[in-house]
Amino acid sequence: EASTKRALSRIRGYLAGSRDRKRPYVSGHLTIPALRCEGDVEFLIDTGADTTLLAPSDALALGLDVASLPTATPSRGIGGATPTVSVQAELILNGAPLLLDLRVLAPAIRHRQTLALIPSLLGRDILSRFGLFLEERTGRVLLLEPHEADQLRIP
Repeated sequence: EASTKRALSRIRGYLAGSRDRKRPYVSGHLTIPALRCEGDVEFLIDTGADTTLLAPSDALALGLDVASLPTATPSRGIGGATPTVSVQAELILNGAPLLLDLRVLAPAIRHRQTLALIPSLLGRDILSRFGLFLEERTGRVLLLEPHEADQLRIP
């Protein structure tokens, strides 16, 4: 029975996008207790992101008032730097609660339309707690708990 429970603890993601450009995503339930807001968010798994980042469109859908939050380090990427704010949050992935310091993109008004297409990112602050298994051939995306990853016996 314990092995069955452990097998079920696996966090399953999915691949989405066009035929030639599938990207790995995972669904989670995000709660921000201090602001009493919560909701489901689809996160792009991004091994190049240091931290988990909430996109402006998801912040809006959750009813998050970014103007009320403290400024954080700007997010830097190919397009340059974008202002962010920070808030303590809980992310639930397959029933497992994970506490994190969530960064939220807070673009200037002139950049909001451009950044509306950017997804929320699941960064290494969360990914480092799991083994990431991604196999495009079969469409599998798994976040494995340490004991599950250890069972893979990969040299």
